[in-house]
Amino acid sequence: MNWRLIPSSCVPTPGHMAYDLELFKGFQPGQSPIIRFFFFEQPTLTLGRLEARRLNLPSLPFPFEIRPTGGRAVLHGKDDLCYSLTASTLDPLVGGDLLESYGKISALLSYALRGLGREVRLTEEKRSGIEQEHCFSAPSFAELTLNGKKVAGGAQAREGGVFHQQGVILLSVAPGWKTIFPESKSDLMTGLNEDQAKAPLARVDLERAIVTAFEEAGIKFEKHFAAV
Repeated sequence: MNWRLIPSSCVPTPGHMAYDLELFKGFQPGQSPIIRFFFFEQPTLTLGRLEARRLNLPSLPFPFEIRPTGGRAVLHGKDDLCYSLTASTLDPLVGGDLLESYGKISALLSYALRGLGREVRLTEEKRSGIEQEHCFSAPSFAELTLNGKKVAGGAQAREGGVFHQQGVILLSVAPGWKTIFPESKSDLMTGLNEDQAKAPLARVDLERAIVTAFEEAGIKFEKHFAAV
């Protein structure tokens, strides 16, 4: 199976969320799936499209972008790797209904991270997260945890037989989380580098491991693809 790969070295303008929206809206079910990696060069909030309507956006203490997917707030620090995946809901590797698709992608991510010496687990509890203060307040179904704490999060949007999933994997917990959400249970989230006994990982290590996991699942990437 041929997929298109946009590595994190390709930084789009005017913003990551606007770029992802173009990928999502421009995708046709017969096209090759796209996986994109990216990161934020300064601490930035991303907000689910529905959540953004409920907030006083000018009062936010960090720059922000609005995701084409749903979910609660995420503060992206310098030690996060973000990804987006756009594909047909009928794709044999990552398609299916929302929970099935989300679970398939999480299983591939978990395989990649275990290969890096991080014993992540997939949660089995189905929880909407609507009552939570931010995306990492508590894990929902098929999300990645490390030592019982949430280490990655994601959300999907669907339209016309196409889905777009966005997610983030934490290497460490950005200090700003506690500033923005002082009452939140930040002790329920963690980063892959929190265990000082293990050699620290870099974003490039995560990106390479995830690409390898997809390749081992039968994907052949058209690398360095950057156009929408």
